[in-house]
Amino acid sequence: MFKQVAEAVLSGHFICPTAYPDAFEYLSQPTNADKINLFLKPLDRELLNLDGELFYAAYTVVDDSNRGSIREAFSEIRSQLRPVVEWMDMVMTALGQDMPIRARDEIRLHRLLQAIEHEPSLSEQLNRLTQLTLFKTSKTGFNDQLSWVLQKLEHTGYLVRPNPQASVYIATGKINYLHNVIAFLNDAENLELDQHAAGEDGEQQELFL
Repeated sequence: MFKQVAEAVLSGHFICPTAYPDAFEYLSQPTNADKINLFLKPLDRELLNLDGELFYAAYTVVDDSNRGSIREAFSEIRSQLRPVVEWMDMVMTALGQDMPIRARDEIRLHRLLQAIEHEPSLSEQLNRLTQLTLFKTSKTGFNDQLSWVLQKLEHTGYLVRPNPQASVYIATGKINYLHNVIAFLNDAENLELDQHAAGEDGEQQELFL
């Protein structure tokens, strides 16, 4: 299990009980987490645990050897912010929820579809969602559009489908990580920081350390 977990975190995977139950259970044992940390240390990385729901490897040093990789990973997350946040907003409205989606929350396609079909504002929101890059599609039917969006969220690691034959999805720990990114960007904006240039290393360190 050590080899599989070490390779997973080095590859940038987010280890949570929903997406990687065996690896998460392995890392939940302090002695195993320590072994992974010892392995990561010479590579200038460390294992972090977010909210007890997520393990991931973060850089401890930002230099010319890894700056490109960090920038690429951060850019990917930032490109997903708007579409995923708008999707979460649509789900909150459709299901009458007060809180945004978090790890382990259950998403049922048919329940969402029923709400969208009976509320014009939600169907318009779904149409707008499928014009964004992450979810872009030429599909027009609500069922096809919604299925496509959920599939893209599964592909990008925000959802998993325990039973491939069913239409029930479970939110992964990556959702919680995204919430932390949003909180950081909001704090940076409140501090009147230039999010694109000022403190570039500090910004990336905050997200990946």
